[in-house]
Amino acid sequence: MTTVAVPVVAVPVAGPLRRLLRQPSAAVALAVVVLLVLMAVAAPLLVWTSPTDFDSAAVDPALGGLPRGALGGISAEHPLGVEPVSGRDVLARIVHGARVSLLIAVLATAVSVVVGTALGLAAGFFGGVVDAVVGRVMDLLMSFPSLIFMIALISAVPGANRELLLVLVLGGFGWPYVGRIVRGQAMVLARGEFVAAARALGAPRRALLLREVLPNLTAPVLVVATMSIPGYIATEAGLSFLGVGVRPPTPSWGQMIASAVPWYAADPAYFLIPGGFLFATVLAFNVLGDAVRDVLDPRSVRR
Repeated sequence: MTTVAVPVVAVPVAGPLRRLLRQPSAAVALAVVVLLVLMAVAAPLLVWTSPTDFDSAAVDPALGGLPRGALGGISAEHPLGVEPVSGRDVLARIVHGARVSLLIAVLATAVSVVVGTALGLAAGFFGGVVDAVVGRVMDLLMSFPSLIFMIALISAVPGANRELLLVLVLGGFGWPYVGRIVRGQAMVLARGEFVAAARALGAPRRALLLREVLPNLTAPVLVVATMSIPGYIATEAGLSFLGVGVRPPTPSWGQMIASAVPWYAADPAYFLIPGGFLFATVLAFNVLGDAVRDVLDPRSVRR
């Protein structure tokens, strides 16, 4: 039997990128995401102050530790002000918190995409017992109230590396959603004419799976990954807000919002700044994810 290797044609990115940039909202969202990523990568270069450094001179003990000056102590030395009581620089904590939030979200997305794609592809392509077992596992995980179980699992191992644990827990509960989409697409592709033609020419199952079906899943997987990141950022912030996410002194936007709650009436800037960054980040990723979906799947464009 002759094995025929069917070459995979690379999909050009210039066309979709141009269509993406033609949408004003998508272009703005992409610019915001790029700026946030650059800010997170270059965090040590953007701020000279450590996010854990205390500046007692920046707060007024006579006022219960409120920052000196207006708008939360905004000044040339502290462009976004300082934290009440501690005097830690808000900009330094925002920049380093962006690094933590984006790193956890991207790694959790990678875990969910890799596991979901592998198991969803196997379930959709092979069917039968494989599909039944993988499908029941996905149903089981999706039936859990994930936030409650995340809190329970993270609290059960208090001595573990909290960032790594967040990545594994978020990715572990997130892969079934990727797997469901990949499974459905793989079932359709496995019955496509091009797969039947390659099978008739003698291509083995491995080649059909990796060279015919998997490359055609790139677009839906990319869309799911783009739209998963904001959900993980928000979930990480929520867990940190509840005290089971990133632990002090490591900065986190959710942790900053939680510590700002008792001060929002006296120092609203300390509450609004991390909240605004979190809102802008999640919104930008959601808008970008919608735009990527529309560009890669023209049928989804609302007319």
